[in-house]
Amino acid sequence: MIKTAIIGCGNIGSQISKFIDQEHKDTLCLDYLVDVDENNIFNIKNKLVNNKPESVNLDEAIEMSDLIIECAHPVAAQYILNYKNIDSGKKFIIASTGGAINFTTKIDNLKKSKIFFPSGAISGLDAIGAVRNDIEFLSITTTKSPKGLDGAPYILKNNIQIDQNSIQEIFSGGLEEAIKGFPKNINVAATLFLATRFCDIKIKIISDPEHKDNVHEIFAKGVFGEIKTITKNKPSINPKTSQLAIYSIFDLINNLV
Repeated sequence: MIKTAIIGCGNIGSQISKFIDQEHKDTLCLDYLVDVDENNIFNIKNKLVNNKPESVNLDEAIEMSDLIIECAHPVAAQYILNYKNIDSGKKFIIASTGGAINFTTKIDNLKKSKIFFPSGAISGLDAIGAVRNDIEFLSITTTKSPKGLDGAPYILKNNIQIDQNSIQEIFSGGLEEAIKGFPKNINVAATLFLATRFCDIKIKIISDPEHKDNVHEIFAKGVFGEIKTITKNKPSINPKTSQLAIYSIFDLINNLV
């Protein structure tokens, strides 16, 4: 049995816990849960049938597990990727890809451990990754309802009043600024960067009160031609997260085991 830990026990972590408990009871043992809110851990424990995980801190979870699944926050991802014993033969699934963009060299140089990034809420990464060396222009436009952008640091810092009745461009800029300003909204852009290592991604974030879906439009251009993908996702219970992002983690877990 693969000793497994989940870092972050909110909406995503809760669904992953249930998935492991029901679908992988013979291959994965969910031993450890990590969250700053013990109530989240308590709620997960009450829903599990085949696993009885312990509440531990992040260091303990990394040291004692074979598979560590992060679905908390880019800060947690950064802590994991900067961990002193990260290259000790473990497997990591990092969902908060925004926390990984400054660790690409370290990730590439790992000898024993393996880092896996789910495709998240976007499609077409296989094709875009295949032409990564020939990309001349790359952009992503994300459209969400005002609720999906509520509380983002960029909006609070700039005192942006989101229009509840009409379409509004909230952000236009580069990757690092987008990740800092929208840590729970723009992991898709970080995932796109990790697949291509293209530094000059043009990012736009749109608020549209008529949109019930989370929409991500990717456009890539180069000597290969053009690639355009549009993914319209139903939000999960948390309007900031697309359900597809959770499904992509399920698929990655299936492939790993």
